[in-house]
Amino acid sequence: MHLPLSTDSIQPQWVADRLAERTGALVAPLLPYGNHSSTRRMPGTVGLSFDTLRSLLRDILFSLSDQGVWRFLIISGHAGSAHMTALREACKDLVQEREAKVLLLTDYELAQERAAGLGVPSQDGHGGALETARVMAIRPGAVREPMAVGRFISPGYRVLPDPERCFPQGMAGDPSLATEAMGQELNQHVLERLVGIMEKETVDDE
Repeated sequence: MHLPLSTDSIQPQWVADRLAERTGALVAPLLPYGNHSSTRRMPGTVGLSFDTLRSLLRDILFSLSDQGVWRFLIISGHAGSAHMTALREACKDLVQEREAKVLLLTDYELAQERAAGLGVPSQDGHGGALETARVMAIRPGAVREPMAVGRFISPGYRVLPDPERCFPQGMAGDPSLATEAMGQELNQHVLERLVGIMEKETVDDE
């Protein structure tokens, strides 16, 4: 694999740090683990169960709420469906029990908004051109050669005991399309989108 194991941490950490510079927001320490389904048996993956992840974020949110924090923006570098659902359940607990406002998203979704305009195919995914370009721009020395093209094989309606077989090359997409300039554009797009989202939420609160 051409990308470092910390890829899903590198991207949102960069975004959070730039957001703090632009908006004055506080950045909590990054959580380097998540819940994995289709990638859980890939080398280097260390995962948390659904319930553990949900409880972990829930405890963090409630602890910060106890100290007077009432607005949260949670950015996930991992976009797995079960992972995002666990995070969302924790967020729901907070807003249902406390006076709090929570935004939850994955920065990968925001980067995807620019994919077509940059010539990146729609099937680009895990370890593909978008992620490779973004890491090139943040930590260029962390991206290695060679870069193989990866296919995602859909299981259709089947529930697989080993869903990682859907990624025969361990990734999906053509990372050779990535450039540092593309990554800079993607990262800036994600940052500007988030600044806009935060500004809108602030206005709505007034």
